[in-house]
Amino acid sequence: MTTPSPVSDKQALRRQVRRARMALTPAQREAAMRAVVRHASRLLRRGKRIGAYLAAGSELDVSLLISTALWRGGEVFLPQIPNGSRRLWFSRLGGERRWYLHPRYRIAEYDGPCLRAERLDVLFVPLLAVDAQGYRMGQGGGFYDTTLAFRQRHPLLRRPLLVGVAYDCQRVAAVPREAWDVRLDYLVTESGLYRFR
Repeated sequence: MTTPSPVSDKQALRRQVRRARMALTPAQREAAMRAVVRHASRLLRRGKRIGAYLAAGSELDVSLLISTALWRGGEVFLPQIPNGSRRLWFSRLGGERRWYLHPRYRIAEYDGPCLRAERLDVLFVPLLAVDAQGYRMGQGGGFYDTTLAFRQRHPLLRRPLLVGVAYDCQRVAAVPREAWDVRLDYLVTESGLYRFR
């Protein structure tokens, strides 16, 4: 019997978690979205710079989280992928309709004043799988790994607070780790807000 390579382990884990996530019913997704807002509500404070994302595919929808943060007086920033780089900018969401599709990835982005992740207070991070130690596995593009690399260089830096967002079915015993992986501070799912120590 051959031992699978780390790459195939990652691919198998990605397939497994994607299947579990896609099997959720619309009612389960709606309930999870509302529960996540309840559990994360203490992180949504007036005057805070809050990074979020727009859900793609079967990711947990955080649109209610975004609207709740805005209603409470927070500033919400959404990721922008710059041309020729994997380090994300975060664009402040405003009242104007300034949406466009990224020319390469065909995902919606917002054209507003930008800043880097280091300037955010809280960053809600999408993920595909997360383990009990707070390590996440993303879609494989490396955008968040590159963007959050400053946390590796400055391990005592606690800003922004990194909060993974997932369904409970995305929690696994362990994800394959790389040297550049950054640990989350919290995870929020439909069942609660969990702190990693």
